[in-house]
Amino acid sequence: MTASNAAPTGSGRPTLPNAIGIPIVALLILIFVFVGFPWDSLARRVAYEMSRASGAEVSIVSLSPSISARGPVLRARDVVIEHPAVDRVHLRELEIAPRFSTSWFTGQAKLRVWADSDLGLVDGLLGIGSASSFTGDVRGVQLERLPLRTDASGVRLAGKLDATMDMNLAPNGTLAGRVEFESASLVVESDTLPIPLAFSRADGVIVILESGATQIETLNVEGALVEGQLSGEIGLVHRSQSPPVDLEARLRIVDPTLRGLAPGAGLPITPQGNVDVRVRGTLDAPRIERVAATARTAANPRRAPGAAR
Repeated sequence: MTASNAAPTGSGRPTLPNAIGIPIVALLILIFVFVGFPWDSLARRVAYEMSRASGAEVSIVSLSPSISARGPVLRARDVVIEHPAVDRVHLRELEIAPRFSTSWFTGQAKLRVWADSDLGLVDGLLGIGSASSFTGDVRGVQLERLPLRTDASGVRLAGKLDATMDMNLAPNGTLAGRVEFESASLVVESDTLPIPLAFSRADGVIVILESGATQIETLNVEGALVEGQLSGEIGLVHRSQSPPVDLEARLRIVDPTLRGLAPGAGLPITPQGNVDVRVRGTLDAPRIERVAATARTAANPRRAPGAAR
């Protein structure tokens, strides 16, 4: 009996084991992605899509992949957004990551965005498509930098606030949606007030209507001078005009000096410092009407103004 040795088959060219070859291929792909990919072209495309979806003018200086605490992201620097609702905002840094969901199959892409901007820190979900949206948080918003369209009314806001937003972005430049906010440093100044009003605590809910008007569902304020609640609506006009208002205020003037000035300013005030009024007209020329005070406790179940501390 003879033994036979089977000769190996194949082309005879040397091959790499999969354990070595696959990592090398992956490394080459990563080198192409990080070095050879046309990120400038992608940056222009991303800026175009964001502009088309939101009605803003968006420019991105640079875009590159990166690893952050939020995982793999595309990091853009020196982003400028010009939008009728916010004027011009500079984003020092913007991180974008796709949020994988079935919405991509319907043309409604979801992107996780994080931004360090002139207005504050932004962290949320941006929906891009026929109906664009933003849902998320903004932190450390500088109120004096917001375009609140109150220039013609002599009303100015200062301080910082945090907010949770659920907004729709229309290509025509309008915003609509709901904002829940809180602040520990709100300051209100007005040409009609003798001194600025500082509040150590303020929180509430506003709704921006499709008409552009702002509906104040509730605003609760507490400070050394004034505390209470406010609700109603502020209309939308050109920034050169004072907006119309229809507000209901249930306040308590804490400061004795301000209490003494209230009657001269046309405010009906009780001996306890309570002021229950409806304000109509415009911000710079308000018409003040007395309202019944029966709903004072119900307006803020946590504590009515004037209640014992």
